[in-house]
Amino acid sequence: MQPSRRLVLASSGALTLSGLLAACGSSSGGSGSDAAASDGASKTGFPVTVEHKYGSTTIPSAPKRVVCVGLLEQDSVLALGVVPVGVTSWLGAAKGEIYPWAKDKLGNSPLPKVLDSKSINIEEIATLRPDLILAIYSDLKQSDYDKLSKLAPTIAAPKGYVDWGTPWDKTAQLIADALGKHDEGVSLVNSVKSDLAAAKKSHPQFIGKTAIVATPYEGAYIYGPSDIRSQIQHALGFTFPARFKDIGGKTFGGSISAERTKEIDFDVVVWLDSPADVKSKLGGLYEQTKAYKEGRTIYVPSSIGDGKKVSTYSSAFSMVTPLSIPWVLKRYVPQLAAAVDGKTSTKVRIINE
Repeated sequence: MQPSRRLVLASSGALTLSGLLAACGSSSGGSGSDAAASDGASKTGFPVTVEHKYGSTTIPSAPKRVVCVGLLEQDSVLALGVVPVGVTSWLGAAKGEIYPWAKDKLGNSPLPKVLDSKSINIEEIATLRPDLILAIYSDLKQSDYDKLSKLAPTIAAPKGYVDWGTPWDKTAQLIADALGKHDEGVSLVNSVKSDLAAAKKSHPQFIGKTAIVATPYEGAYIYGPSDIRSQIQHALGFTFPARFKDIGGKTFGGSISAERTKEIDFDVVVWLDSPADVKSKLGGLYEQTKAYKEGRTIYVPSSIGDGKKVSTYSSAFSMVTPLSIPWVLKRYVPQLAAAVDGKTSTKVRIINE
């Protein structure tokens, strides 16, 4: 994964290692699943076979030692009653990359081993003795998939999605099928979708409004329609601006020059950075937009306080999992409501947690 990808995968881009990581296939299985859930998992229990972009993977028995090579799979694993033995470093805002919304699922189990995200260390993963490896929210290459598959059944992202662009519900159901918990996965996904639908229904003013997420990077980086953050806005009724629908081509987003910042002028604009940093990095051009002048802007900085503590809210905003989404909605929906009304009197506060 290129440094630029890591920078924009999550929140704003402080050029520390944690900030860098926060900004930016194999065997698998699952009990009963249909094509919509995991593109071919068996419905008859173990062994199960699951299809993904590098082929199909068969899991012989219920996994007990799960390693998450992808950046956010641990939430779904925990939600389905399994504690992973290994996770991959990404946001750095919680020990073991286990966040408040997932902590109670850990119980008395030890925190998982945190793996370096800069490269896949086959030897280190081997020491964890995995019986299932998850590499869905990742840019896993065929060569690494082949190596991981020799250690344990490994699941890559499903076909048809860009790297880092698999929808949260597809990821969760694929993991459920791999764990032999298809029906539990369906229930988990439907519960979160109900939360999203309820938020949309109670805020009809969101429907049809344009919304976009961006961060200062190589000018202004715009998260495209395939990005998981954009997918949440769509679920709440917002539309992605047609002007940037092809941003990034076959990736999850792309940059425009700082001089074009004034084009980021929509019903809601979410900046994954602080107001001061957006202004300093983009030369104050965004302040000339109606979105800024009418209080339609939400800021989600990656750090809080003295800048040394990574924001939990920012981490949740970027993870987009069945456990983080309900936690985010309680905070994000009021921000969206205050932004979309176009009144400066309801200017959205920054959430410092």
